[in-house]
Amino acid sequence: MIKLIAMDMDGTLLNKHRDIGWGNLKALRYARSKGVTLAIASGRAFFDIESKMNEVDMETHLIGTNGATIHTSDGRLLGADFLDRAEALQIINELVEQKYYIGVYSEHHIYVPDQGTEWLREELKQLGIHEDRSVGFQGATRDDFYRFVEDWGMFEKRSTEFSKIIIFSYDDVKLKKARDIYEAKHKYSIVSSGTGNFEIMPQNVSKGNALDHLANHLGIPISQVMAIGDNYNDISMFEVAGVSVAMGNADDEIKAICDRVTTRCEEDGVAHAIYEELGYPDGEKGVNP
Repeated sequence: MIKLIAMDMDGTLLNKHRDIGWGNLKALRYARSKGVTLAIASGRAFFDIESKMNEVDMETHLIGTNGATIHTSDGRLLGADFLDRAEALQIINELVEQKYYIGVYSEHHIYVPDQGTEWLREELKQLGIHEDRSVGFQGATRDDFYRFVEDWGMFEKRSTEFSKIIIFSYDDVKLKKARDIYEAKHKYSIVSSGTGNFEIMPQNVSKGNALDHLANHLGIPISQVMAIGDNYNDISMFEVAGVSVAMGNADDEIKAICDRVTTRCEEDGVAHAIYEELGYPDGEKGVNP
């Protein structure tokens, strides 16, 4: 019997409008009524996830920033990892100098270059393309969480801690060049959470490690944990969970390593996965009311 369900957000629990649909919300409430504990495991920052779940009045444990932070459902911090400040500032300066659009995650805000969107437009122009691919970041987070930065040197005199740096580009060659540089250092945890990005985090940070830590804290055997996700930053969860479920909108490579494949996020795939595991309420056969 599954006792803990951990879910990714974007491309998994959320629909294309970045909302939790009624079908999924109903299934989450049903799972809780069956005594199942819920957790969100997202690349989003803790405060971003918390805000989203408060909108639907849903109490869950929160694994944020791909596992860099773990909070219990009552807001208590179980653990947090941060990049070395000096190294993080060096990386930031290197990327900004080369006009990479980045998002730098702190405990309370996400810092972005004030010219970042202009740099992305320049890339599109140089590539001669007009692309509307999702980079998994722009528009996904509430505007009031962002802070636009012109002079990154201001952090030299601050004590701000950084948990993640996410890098975007429409230029795949440019993106790979940066990723290869930081992967070659063998000092960071690096994953992709969507097309056109990669993320730099402290070494050993992953959703899988955080999920294992949370399950141990709750006294739930990892074999009784189900993980649901759609992207490459979810693989570490799939590797540790007793049951792994890929979304229908996931890449084939993701689907191939999971125990099951559910429907797409637009089709309330999380709800389908929950009902397949726990059974339908009162003999119902469908997800939507």
